[in-house]
Amino acid sequence: MLKYKCEHDDFSLESLKEYGYRLYFDILFDPDRFPLMINGHCNEECKTKMKEIYKISIEQFLTSTQRYFEDARIFEYAKKAEDSDLIYYERFFELKELTEDPIDGKYKFINSNEIKVDPIDREYKLVLINFKVGILNGKPVRLCDLPDGTKCDYDADHLPDNCTH
Repeated sequence: MLKYKCEHDDFSLESLKEYGYRLYFDILFDPDRFPLMINGHCNEECKTKMKEIYKISIEQFLTSTQRYFEDARIFEYAKKAEDSDLIYYERFFELKELTEDPIDGKYKFINSNEIKVDPIDREYKLVLINFKVGILNGKPVRLCDLPDGTKCDYDADHLPDNCTH
């Protein structure tokens, strides 16, 4: 007997663990696109997988948002021009980029262990200004994770002269 295609077949725990919660975030947390359990299409294996995908996604999102708020700098009203959103903050640490494939239109991650943060990039400059983070030896760091006295190559107090705006 041929199994009907379940909409959950496209979800993968391995991909989620490799690429993070944003991979499925828009689908999982949009009430209009919520991946329903469909009678006759879904089974116990599917149900177990989706429960785990939600658990991991929520845990990763919670961790990311908690770090965002912990690292956020507080400024006096109207003393700062531009904000950095959660996506800027996450990209600063992820060192991977989600890009739309021009052939099939699906989003895929470009991941490289050799990518280094370029502090001249406008997005990263905003993160350096707006959060308690830095760049040490070309890699992003949270200042709270560094031993006392450690100086970053770049942070909010030490921005490169030629940063773009």
